Amino acid sequence: MPQIISANRLIDGIVIYGGRDGAWADALGAAKIFTSKAEAEAALLLAQNDVKRNLVVDPCLVEVTEEARGVRAVTLRESIRARGPTIDFLPQTRAFAYEVALLPDHRATQETQAVLRNQRSEAARESVG
Repeated sequence: MPQIISANRLIDGIVIYGGRDGAWADALGAAKIFTSKAEAEAALLLAQNDVKRNLVVDPCLVEVTEEARGVRAVTLRESIRARGPTIDFLPQTRAFAYEVALLPDHRATQETQAVLRNQRSEAARESVG
């Protein structure tokens, strides 16, 4: 079965793939596909050099299939790594804000208090004050 090399870039943890030109690529479709086991393992040994140079972490061989839509990882784990998280991880509209007491000359004091701002806390604040 065809294989590619997958790793994580050390600087930011992004999943990367051994590219056709010998460089690392961000997209699964840009990965060099190895058809023989010997060729894949030789390329994996070369990828270990980038581990020693602190460029990547944990390079490994990944089985893939070539389809009309492009290259696809065979295992669920590698499919998730290629496509990204299976949940929405973007921050919600609520966020922590720090209330800072200003001195008369508009300098902030050292005392700050974290407050979760949302509609309920804003309504409660207005009813108290």
